[in-house]
Amino acid sequence: MEFLPVFLNIRDRKCVIVGGGEVAVRKARLLSRAEAKLHIIAPQLNTEMQSLCKAQAAIVTIGAFEPSQLAGAVLAIAATDDIKTNIAVSVAAKEYNIPVNVVDEPKYCTFITPAVVDRSPLVIAISSSGSSPILTRQVKALNETMLPARMAELATLLREFRDPVQESLSNFEDRVKFWEGVLDSEIPELVYSGQLEQGRDKLAARLTNKTAIDSTGEVYLVGAGPGDPDLLTLRALRLMHKADIVLYDRLVSDEIMFRIRPDAERIHVGKARSEHSVEQGKINQMLVDFARAGKRVLRLKGGDPFVFGRGGEELDSLAEARIPFQIVPGITAATGCAAYAGIPLTHRDYAQSVRFLTGHTRDGKLDHAWPELAGKHQTLVFYMSLSGLAEICRQLIAHGMPSSTPSAVIQQGTISSQRVVCAELKNLPVQVEEAKLKAPTLTIIGDVVSLRDKLAWFGEH
Repeated sequence: MEFLPVFLNIRDRKCVIVGGGEVAVRKARLLSRAEAKLHIIAPQLNTEMQSLCKAQAAIVTIGAFEPSQLAGAVLAIAATDDIKTNIAVSVAAKEYNIPVNVVDEPKYCTFITPAVVDRSPLVIAISSSGSSPILTRQVKALNETMLPARMAELATLLREFRDPVQESLSNFEDRVKFWEGVLDSEIPELVYSGQLEQGRDKLAARLTNKTAIDSTGEVYLVGAGPGDPDLLTLRALRLMHKADIVLYDRLVSDEIMFRIRPDAERIHVGKARSEHSVEQGKINQMLVDFARAGKRVLRLKGGDPFVFGRGGEELDSLAEARIPFQIVPGITAATGCAAYAGIPLTHRDYAQSVRFLTGHTRDGKLDHAWPELAGKHQTLVFYMSLSGLAEICRQLIAHGMPSSTPSAVIQQGTISSQRVVCAELKNLPVQVEEAKLKAPTLTIIGDVVSLRDKLAWFGEH
């Protein structure tokens, strides 16, 4: 992080802008929204700046910049087209020990002005540390689109009740749960739809008629998808930001872990073949114990928790212990990896069905209905199949599948390290071994694999 994001209170404080043109006007508008006392210094002001200064009762100095003009200021902005003047402002501001911004020159700045999404009192500031203003503009546009226009009214309403809630609920955790209950209720939607008074009445009723806050926590069973954080669901992201404790598997990518609430406790409970860092029974008990202690527990699993994820086993334990839980499905590895490899799982001309199977062997054997699997017009997807790949191919060929059937093994699908090896079924184990693929991998077998030549779009083609 090159710049520390902060929000300054500059209301009724002297802020100096050196420059009188279009860029300076944009900066003056921004500071005016924060109710700063503007002091504009420039040899001349354009018409727009003149109007703004009159409306804001700004102090105007017509002439060249002098360092002494920064005395008493809390920040300075250099927005001229003269680099020497801009550098002079930067040097003088640093001598006065006040923050300075030189427009489009990050190396002379001690602060930069971000793109702002204003739903005051809620304000979102977006920065690329000066590297790409166009990128920050696009991110700003995305936020403007996603945030309800009346979110400002909701933020104002919550501020109105902040002191009464603090007086009524002395315990910090109780206040957190109260506010989470408010934001998870119908109140935000009432405000967003223009029914502010109804929202206010509902909030007041919640505070007046509050019942004892349940000290039991909750478990969120969340599918993290195959790896690309952009494939997380919105609900998954919301719960990732709420959780106090996170129990996560080895298949959850670092990029996804980065999106967890920073202060959440993280516990790795992942499993690899023949290597269990935490036994399943202990994981089940940990979920129960943490929830009983009042914690919001995120059980984060790669892919979808109900597709070879043992999510059902963990929920059995929670249900028996009467622990409340939520389930958030994720994009399973089959759909995610196939899409990123350019392999449709079904296709009118090639496959009218798809089967998800485990490729995990027990004592070197796989117990599947091989004659059915060797049939035509279907796609087979084997999870956890790297160690059993040779046996899978041998059994399918032995039970009648053509040895020339197109097949693929995908390593670490959907992320930058994705690799795909395609081969005829008879040659697949050898080519995968020569490529030195490593788990996690997914195997896709069927005529649809032949479409990859046309549809490959991501990563290594």
